[in-house]
Amino acid sequence: MIFSPIFSLRRRARFAVRSSVAAVAALLSLVLGTTAFAADAATASISPFINKDTLVVVRVNFDNIDVARFAETLDGIVATALKDFGYDAASVEKVAAELDKTFAAFVEDGQNALAEARKTTLPGEIFSVVQSTKGEGAAFLIPVEKLSDAQRDQLTATAKLVAASRGLDAAVYQKKFLVVAPDLKAFGRYYKNFKPGENRKIDAFFKQNAGAFVAGYCGKLRIRPFLDEATDGMTQEILNGQSRSVRDALEIFDTTFVDAGFTFDAGTFAARSTLRFNAPVDAGRLLTALQGIVDEIAHKAFSADASPLNGLIAEEYVEEFKLTPLARELWRGQMRSQLPKQNGAELVFERNLTDEAAKATGCASLYALALPWIVQNAKANAFRLGASDDEIDFEFDETDAAENDADETLAE
Repeated sequence: MIFSPIFSLRRRARFAVRSSVAAVAALLSLVLGTTAFAADAATASISPFINKDTLVVVRVNFDNIDVARFAETLDGIVATALKDFGYDAASVEKVAAELDKTFAAFVEDGQNALAEARKTTLPGEIFSVVQSTKGEGAAFLIPVEKLSDAQRDQLTATAKLVAASRGLDAAVYQKKFLVVAPDLKAFGRYYKNFKPGENRKIDAFFKQNAGAFVAGYCGKLRIRPFLDEATDGMTQEILNGQSRSVRDALEIFDTTFVDAGFTFDAGTFAARSTLRFNAPVDAGRLLTALQGIVDEIAHKAFSADASPLNGLIAEEYVEEFKLTPLARELWRGQMRSQLPKQNGAELVFERNLTDEAAKATGCASLYALALPWIVQNAKANAFRLGASDDEIDFEFDETDAAENDADETLAE
């Protein structure tokens, strides 16, 4: 988000010509035929694609979808919203009783649909792997060894259709993995020389977050090599045009970042991201740099000459009520609230659906307070837009009126 102007530059990478399934199977057989790992590893099902240098592993575990828990979350959100809007306890209780009936039907329907999908096209889990900042070895991996032949065939057919619509390739290797990648031939060449091995950090992370619907681990990432790859080596030239806070943030990250983890709970819609650094002082320095970036953006975006309020609210109101500084501090405070919180050597982002709903009701209340100003401003703008130097005469011309009367007489 912070470096969006940089990330918007074109990438040089292009997909290669697609290969045949037969060639892919031959290449994959060279890769995966002899690898074996401990069965109790959290990522044992994709162990041929992991070693100590693996950069990113993401797992989506469909066994961890809890429809009933999600319904409970929605129930809590509605109750919170009703209380915030001033409903008394008796009204909240009556609404809750009706919601219980609605959610009971929702849960039954959702569980039946989930069970049916698991019999056909929904796998137990999907992994994504990336081996380096250059995107080497990037692929989606679906373990299919434990599926029935019918399930595997149905899942493979669906995956190939979806992959083709996204410009990707899909193939099954020895009934063990369904592999989806930009170029399966290049994928096979890369993993032909890949040496699988134990990665204790990845294994520990996925064991710790076994109950998550989505869990992702990122190893020792460095942003500058990635930017060099994406910008034809022009990273330094681009950074020279950025603010000091942006340059500081990149330097602190690249020299002190250790690893990161992300989890998402499908029952509560709660997300948590943790970035770990060498020491608490490093995490604190990066957080300070991020706060500086927000402050710099707020100062530039809400200057007197470039206020986002210009054109939305009449200039006399903006000036009279000092709305630009108010809008700047509101925006600045909102953006700072989105920054991570420091926990020792970690920076932690946490989002929760229930909390977001409570914030939404608060925003609705703020909007209600601002509504009179908005309506007044809309009326003023409408009046100005409707004003014209040329007046329009809406009265009938007497000649036209006489002709109309004559036509009506003839018609009778």
